[in-house]
This record gives sequence, structure tokens and C-alpha cells, in this order.
Amino acid sequence: MSRSAPTAGTGADDAPDAMPGPTSELARQRVFPEHRFQFSAHQLCFMCKCLSDTRTLDGAIVEIGCEYGHTTVFLNNYIDDLVGQDRPYYAIDTFSGFTDSDVRFEADNRGKQGIAYQDFKENRKEWFERTLRINRIQRVRAIEADINEFDLPSLGPLSFVLLDVDLYRPTRKALPELYEMLRPGGVLVVDDCNPASNQWDGAYQAYIEFVRTRNITPRIMYNKLGVLRKPLPEAAPS
Repeated sequence: MSRSAPTAGTGADDAPDAMPGPTSELARQRVFPEHRFQFSAHQLCFMCKCLSDTRTLDGAIVEIGCEYGHTTVFLNNYIDDLVGQDRPYYAIDTFSGFTDSDVRFEADNRGKQGIAYQDFKENRKEWFERTLRINRIQRVRAIEADINEFDLPSLGPLSFVLLDVDLYRPTRKALPELYEMLRPGGVLVVDDCNPASNQWDGAYQAYIEFVRTRNITPRIMYNKLGVLRKPLPEAAPS
């Protein structure tokens, strides 16, 4: 879920920066729309394919680390276009940014002193749920929780998971539990599996450690999506 700072406009043609008055932000969004997703178009399309590939599986969809709901809305709009989909969708987030213990672990154990992990603190569960209502999305159940403390097995069998918690400690905790609940044929996508990102490489380290313990070949798609597919059971010899 890593983000980069927007580039400030410097030329006379940068009209959004010149818009005066209290409606500037609204006008900016309406007249000059931005790509507000934390994923590229290719990455979003890949996740849609995963949802389609797992559409016949008996298991819930889980998104862990959902920020303000942009990706949640996009994926649910795609699910609406799939025929006969009644899979429950759980969206889990602290809705207050990274926990102090996770940030402290990065500094004390992974050499990330001096890095400010202040992203996503300005958020609320009520805002996320309002976004869902505005977009007429009813299948999603929003859960406010620290994933380090949350009982993931309580969600039951899973068909598709998007794990987007960025840092090492929550990714390490969640991966084995989620994979255990994944139905055969199910897909688990871990975001920010990019070793070149110094701030967000915790998810990558946890992903690599996990696949090594399971003798799974790592698969990184579209620069940062760590993918796990639960194998189907081998057919009995005829």
C-alpha cells in the first residue's frame, strides 16, 4: 500500500493549483480526476482475474489493509459483474495507520530507524463504511482490528485474499494463518513484495521466508505482488 508524494505543479498550465476558494478540492476531483489507487491498472486487472479464477470456490474474500476503500470499491464492482456471486467479503484494517508495535519492530529489528511510518493515520472506519454506502456496496463487512491480535481462522474458508499491510511483523503473522484457510485453487496476493523498496520491504521479507518454509517457488507479479496459489489435490490414479 506504499504511496509516493505527488509532484507539485510549477507551470502556468497547472490549473488545479490555481483554483481558489473552498470548492477547490471538489473541483479538482471532478474536473481533473486522479488515479487514486495504490495499485497500477495491470495490478488491478490481475486481481480481477484472480477473483474470476476463484469464483467457483466455496470461501470468503478477504482484504486486509484497505485504507480508504478505493480498491475495495473497484474489486466489488468487478464482483458484481460476475454471475451468481454471493461470497462474503471481509475488509480488515486498523483504520488508524500502522500500530506502534509494528513500527517499533521495524526500527529495532530491521534497521528502519528514522523512517516515518505515518501513512494512513488520518482515517476512520466510519469513512470507509460511508464510501461503501455511497457506492451501494452491501456485501462487505468492515472489521476494525490489529491483524496481529485478530483471530483470522474465525473467518472460515477463503477463496481469495489480498494482504496489504506493508510491514514485516503483521505480514509474518497473517501469512501462515491465511494460507491454511485458503481453499485448494484459492489465491493469496501479498502487496509490496518489492525488495528495492527500503521503506516497504518488510512484506517482501515475510513472503520470502514463508515460501521457503513451505518449499514454494516465489512468484512476484507486476513488480510487487507476491502470489500464492493453493495447489489442487492430486487426482487419484485411475
